[in-house]
Amino acid sequence: MSDLPTRLDLFNIGRSYVKSRAARIDPAQIDITGSDVNLYVGSNSVIGAELVNQLNAAIATLFLETAENDDLDRYVWDRYRETRKAASPAYGVVRFYRDVATAGAGSVPLGTKVGTKTGIEYVTTTVATFDTTDTVAYANVRSTQAGKAQQAGQNAIRRILNPALLWDPSLKVNNDAATAHANDRELDSVFRERVRDFWLSARRGTLSAISYGARRVPGIYSASAIEALTTDAQPARVVNLFLADESGIASQAISQSVLAELMEWRAGGIAVIPYTCNVQMQKITYKLQFIAGVETAPVVDKIRAVTAEKVNTLGGNETLMRSMLFSILEMYKGAGLIPSQDSIVEPAGDIVPATGYTIRTDLTNVTVL
Repeated sequence: MSDLPTRLDLFNIGRSYVKSRAARIDPAQIDITGSDVNLYVGSNSVIGAELVNQLNAAIATLFLETAENDDLDRYVWDRYRETRKAASPAYGVVRFYRDVATAGAGSVPLGTKVGTKTGIEYVTTTVATFDTTDTVAYANVRSTQAGKAQQAGQNAIRRILNPALLWDPSLKVNNDAATAHANDRELDSVFRERVRDFWLSARRGTLSAISYGARRVPGIYSASAIEALTTDAQPARVVNLFLADESGIASQAISQSVLAELMEWRAGGIAVIPYTCNVQMQKITYKLQFIAGVETAPVVDKIRAVTAEKVNTLGGNETLMRSMLFSILEMYKGAGLIPSQDSIVEPAGDIVPATGYTIRTDLTNVTVL
C-alpha cells in the first residue's frame, strides 16, 4: 500500500519536529550523520517503518486482491467456504493389446500399475476386459503422484510394471492420447480468479454455475458450458460441457469426477455431457515501431513472452480477441513502443476456435517482423 509512510517519510517528520521545536540543542545537528539527535530520530524512523510494514502486511490479509498463500486460504474459507485445489494427478486412457488371443478371456484388474520409460507410474481405475477373441481393451488410468511432472505425452505409457501378475503376461500397453489434468497446487492468481466467479454462480443451475462447479475439480482449468438447442432453437434440456486442463487438453477419464461434482451445481432434470478439448495452435505476428534510441531487443522478448502467457490463459471455446493483443502492446508504451492497430499483423481479426478446441500458442508462434 503505497499511501503508507516510508522510513524516509517518518525520518522527515522527526526532522521537521526537531527543526521547529528544538530549544536546548542546535537544530542543525539533525542533519549531521552520527550525531545523537540524528541517531535517535533515525533509529526511531526504522522502528516506525517496521511497524508500518507490519500494519501493511496485516491489512493486506483482509482483501482478496492482496492476501497471499495461507492468508488467502483463510480469507476465502472465511468468506466463501471454498478451498484451494491441491496438486492433482494426471488422468488418461490406455490401450492394452496382445498379438494373439490364445490366452482366452480375462481382464486387467483395478490397480494394475503401468508406467513410462522415464519412471512416471499410473494405476488403472477401470477394468480392461477381454473376451475370448479380443486383442484390444481399454482402461482409464491415474498417475500415482500429483503435479505437472506426472503428465505423459502420447505413446509414452509403454510398460506394465508386473506383467507376470496378469492372466495373460503377453499383454502390452500404450496410450494413444496424452494424459491430462496433472497440475501443481493452485496458484494464488488462479485461485483468486476462480473465487471471483463465486457470487455469479451462487444461484446454481445456470451455465456459469455449471462451469464454476466443474472448475472446482482438481485438474480442471477451463470449463465451457454451452446449452444444446433443438432444431427450432428451443432448449434441449442438455448442457454440453467442454473441459480442459491448463495446457488446453482433457481426458474422458476425469469425466466421472466432474459429473459427481455437478450433482450440486446443475439443475434437476438437466443432463450435462462432458467433452474433452483439443489444442488449436495460433500464430501471432507483430510489426512494431519504437521511439528512436530505444534498445528494442529486451522489449521484444518481453512482449513475446507475455503474449504467449496471456493467450495460454484462454479457456475452451474462448475467442482470442485482437483487443487483448493490443492491450499487451499498450503495456510497453513506457518502454518506447508506439502501438497501433497496424502493429498486429496476424491474426487479422478475432479468432473463434472450432467447437471443443482451446487456443494456445508458444514462443515459436509469436514472431515480430
